[in-house]
Amino acid sequence: MADSAHSLSEDLLDRIKYFIEDNDPLRVSRNLRKVFFDYMKFQKGNLDADFDGILTDVESVIDLLEFIGDETKSWRDS
Repeated sequence: MADSAHSLSEDLLDRIKYFIEDNDPLRVSRNLRKVFFDYMKFQKGNLDADFDGILTDVESVIDLLEFIGDETKSWRDS
C-alpha cells in the first residue's frame, strides 16, 4: 500500500501526531457524530439534494477518527 508517489510528508505526519496527542480521536469522533446528527434531526427533510455526498464524507472522517483512536489507545492509557 505504501506508494512513494503518495507518501505523507513529515510535516503532515507531525501534525497528525500532535493532533492525536492533544485530542482524544474517539472523543472528537463522538462529538462530531453528535453535532452532525443533531443538526440533521433539526433539519427534518430540508437537506440539499447533494447531502448524500456530505453524509459519506462525514461518515468517512468519523470512521478515520475512530480507527486512529483505536490504534492509538495505548498512547492515552500509559
